[in-house]
Amino acid sequence: MYDVAAVALVEGPQQAACLRWLTEHRTTPTTWGAPSHVNWYDAYLSTYAAALALHNAGRRSLAGPALTGLAALVPPEPAEVLETLTFGGLVDALDRLCAHRGWPRPVHPEPVRAVVDRERDKWRRMRAWDRFLDPHRSIAGYCAERVYGDEDIDIDAFLEAFQAPNGSISNAPAASALFLLEAQRRDDAVAPERIERLRHYLHTCPVPVGYLDWVPHFTTAWTVMFEDAAGILPTPEPAALDALCADLNHPSGLLCTVSTLDGGLTIPGDSDSTASAMLAARIMGRTVPDSTRLDMLYDPAQGCYRTFLFEHDPSVTSNIHMTAVLALEGRHDRLTQVLRWLTQAVSEGRTLCKWHLSPLYALGELARITAGIDHPLAGPLCVQAVESLLATQNPDGGWGLHGSTTEETGYAVHGLAAAARSHAHAYGPKTTDALGGAHTYLTTHQPREAALWLGKTLYCLRPLVPVLHRTALALTEQAAQAGR
Repeated sequence: MYDVAAVALVEGPQQAACLRWLTEHRTTPTTWGAPSHVNWYDAYLSTYAAALALHNAGRRSLAGPALTGLAALVPPEPAEVLETLTFGGLVDALDRLCAHRGWPRPVHPEPVRAVVDRERDKWRRMRAWDRFLDPHRSIAGYCAERVYGDEDIDIDAFLEAFQAPNGSISNAPAASALFLLEAQRRDDAVAPERIERLRHYLHTCPVPVGYLDWVPHFTTAWTVMFEDAAGILPTPEPAALDALCADLNHPSGLLCTVSTLDGGLTIPGDSDSTASAMLAARIMGRTVPDSTRLDMLYDPAQGCYRTFLFEHDPSVTSNIHMTAVLALEGRHDRLTQVLRWLTQAVSEGRTLCKWHLSPLYALGELARITAGIDHPLAGPLCVQAVESLLATQNPDGGWGLHGSTTEETGYAVHGLAAAARSHAHAYGPKTTDALGGAHTYLTTHQPREAALWLGKTLYCLRPLVPVLHRTALALTEQAAQAGR
């Protein structure tokens, strides 16, 4: 939604299709994105961007009410709502666009202003970093919208650093659109060939494909892990597995979810994707690099791994997957430190993953991973995750934050089944009924897709839904046979 709106701001043959798409995909007559009660950050950013695209196109009757209604999307008490990625920086960029074009700029509520201020500080620190223009380390390309109106950025050097082979900046449509608008605004000396490639990319994507719409390594790794956990022989596409394993040895030491083979790597890899790919490669009997390569993202002050450099808050699931890698490699001291951090996070109620809307993702993965780790801190974490999963099952037998979904049910089933296998004496009786209810849900409901993954806006990673449905169904059937 946000990507489409941003691309609609660029004049060209794609503009009419983007505007038509926006008018046909409103959540309400004056809003776009997720319903505000699901994720107001998504609703706010998507609505703001769509309103500006319509305003730019002269459709003021649609844009005006959307802009004046922005503040109403922010709840009175917005705590415990997951922020979409770089939200404050993107709102700030849209504000600068309004200022430079003389458009009406909304008065943002205090929760929005607070995130904008926090992101401004982060951007200042990133710009002062000596590797700001290094695509193997810096996420500046992915959030290149922030270059708009920032006169301190050398846009020629920035474009050279982060332009992907397809002409985009870091395979991010909105980042590409706002960057092009900044280059046009400045009319600076930027390599004409590069600008033409960027313009061609935008002109040929009438309905843009966002970064999280194309993450082949993520799909490969998670398919292997879930099939293996369900006792199904993993059979990934050989070319996909070869590409994943090749990128595990990328000189940066990190794996990016976008393959280097086709899309180019102008956004860095991260600890979560790398750890998950390492686990999948091990399952398939492939050679895996040493996890010490990930120590660049370890924060000794907190005892946990960052997903990316400069992120404000560590991710729970990044550290869950890192524990699995550390346990397999026998790095006991580091494993203990990370498990201590997870124990503290869970005790404080921080069981939401910053990359996912639903706590069931983190709880399911916490149970699934810790069930297989032989460590005194792993057992209590598994117990807490299992108890939370059992307490949150919906009456229809599935799991879901806003009604049961295949994806959330799959995470819960994988967690409960792993706990039941590893600690049958403690969890077997508790999980039998829950897995039976899950079986009923999975066999009586069509797989439901839901936008649960947090990027700049909410995404559904569609390839994972059938994998989770198939593997969760296999696990519930195994549980039923074991109980006979």
